[in-house]
Amino acid sequence: MTAASAKRPSAAQPEAESLDALRRRESVRNGLIRIGRRKAMEALQRIEQPKKADRTEDIHFVRVQCKRLRALLRLLKPVTNVEAVQRENTRLRDAGRALSGFRDAFVAGETFQRVFEGAAPRHMRDASRLLAMKQAHTKSKQDLDLALKECAKALHHIADEFRQLPFSSRGWAALAPGLEKSYRRARKDYERCADHDTSHLGECFHDWRKGVKELTYQLEIFENVDNKDLRQLRKNFRRLGSLLGEDHDLVVFAEHVREREKHYAGLANFRPVRKRLRKRLKELRAKEFDLARKLLADKPRVWLLSLSDCWKLWKNPDAGDVVLTIEQVELPAASPRSLGATSLPATV
Repeated sequence: MTAASAKRPSAAQPEAESLDALRRRESVRNGLIRIGRRKAMEALQRIEQPKKADRTEDIHFVRVQCKRLRALLRLLKPVTNVEAVQRENTRLRDAGRALSGFRDAFVAGETFQRVFEGAAPRHMRDASRLLAMKQAHTKSKQDLDLALKECAKALHHIADEFRQLPFSSRGWAALAPGLEKSYRRARKDYERCADHDTSHLGECFHDWRKGVKELTYQLEIFENVDNKDLRQLRKNFRRLGSLLGEDHDLVVFAEHVREREKHYAGLANFRPVRKRLRKRLKELRAKEFDLARKLLADKPRVWLLSLSDCWKLWKNPDAGDVVLTIEQVELPAASPRSLGATSLPATV
């Protein structure tokens, strides 16, 4: 895809710009600071003003916002204070981990339902008893209140820290290094996972999931860029992240099965559970690899060049049909390729 193929915004119909993405008429630095502070304050609001007595949704929202903030920090790492990024990243990581245990029972129940989707009710009841999926949650409300309080402290701190972050680059040059690094990581982790068979339960799939999620969150800052290929790219990365998220849940579920099987060796039949688990994981991995083969096909510099073309034409719609290149980065003489989105069916 070239810059000339990007759809120009219509002057007659002003865009309704997202508040969680960069805006055309603001600097990259101001936009990223605004987005970071906004995400921190949104998470704080959910902590301080819960929507329901059951705080499962609030906990999930806060954890996801913490992950988005960490992805934003890593995007900025090449062009800002490295020590500050590492410090705040660690702070947010610890806050998210403190909340993770409160969703374990909920996630386990959802995974159980997916694994046994379509099974006879009797088989589901037997498997549920076998795996003790309905055991009481061990963490108390006091534990949750304490974890949320610590998370709120971290979010207040990061909201203030975003104001003070120095930037060594401006414009696209402030975004390009972090985006390239994230894409390169996601591509490398995919290649590692592709070397294993579809039943492999190693850490490589967990690492791949984290890398894809990070890049997905970083691409959210381009939501206001009016380009159909970029919109499809974001959609497909979200899809791949969802598949890898379910993959992770299944792997955790498999660990639970192994522990129960070891404890009740010879006293219960876990074969139907393992068979269903293997089948579900195989189907899931096939979808992941099929999507990733197309989505991560381009080399990092080529992928970044296409993204740069979309960005620059959006920021400068009157630039004409000139193929743009990345600021301050030498690239091989080659025509920009697609973002890995146009070759994918819209239903992926």
